[in-house]
Amino acid sequence: MSRALLLSALSLMIASLAAAQSSTRAHMEACTEWKREGGHIGTRNDCNRPVAIKFMAYDGSHLLEADVPPGGWFDSGVVDGSIEGYLFTVCPVGYIPSVRFSLENAAPIADSLYNCLPLNKPDA
Repeated sequence: MSRALLLSALSLMIASLAAAQSSTRAHMEACTEWKREGGHIGTRNDCNRPVAIKFMAYDGSHLLEADVPPGGWFDSGVVDGSIEGYLFTVCPVGYIPSVRFSLENAAPIADSLYNCLPLNKPDA
């Protein structure tokens, strides 16, 4: 392979990686504080933009997804004390977690070790 062709291919790869990275977003957990309200587990969206929340009880009994506007309340419908724990992700609307939202990925999700990918990306 000629040097020029190799450099061209390398440049194209770098551009593709840069484009992919620029389309990811940081999760938005910092502007949600989970608490109990009305006897249910939930959170208020204190972000300045709509967020997409995924919620799952550790026992798998409750799985919810909802888009929540700024200032809106996400009500899991789960009665406080009725489950042992839960997982959640918070991404901008139109994005999904970079790790599959599942009990198998409980550790990285609980440790907030995910970014948010555009919905049309099949990588997650």
